[in-house]
Amino acid sequence: MSETKNAYVERQRGNLKSWNEEIDKFQARADRATDKLLDKLNKHIAELKEKRTDLDGKVSNIQKAGEEGWEVLKEDADKTFKSLDKLFKTVTSLFN
Repeated sequence: MSETKNAYVERQRGNLKSWNEEIDKFQARADRATDKLLDKLNKHIAELKEKRTDLDGKVSNIQKAGEEGWEVLKEDADKTFKSLDKLFKTVTSLFN
């Protein structure tokens, strides 16, 4: 059974909320990083914020879309989600 539009929006809103919290934690940890690591972290954190905002807009568009058209928008949002998830893993690995 495929996911409904509302379930998808709710799931992505939950992901966005979690990622907002993680970005705040990354920022706090970056403030204590060495200069070399700080430059890299700041670049990645800025990219995370940009991708997060992009995904938030795409999820909003899905929420506004009709039941027939939202699946097409979902494909694009899923690509952004995967890219954002990969970047989160990259930033997390910098702290390990």
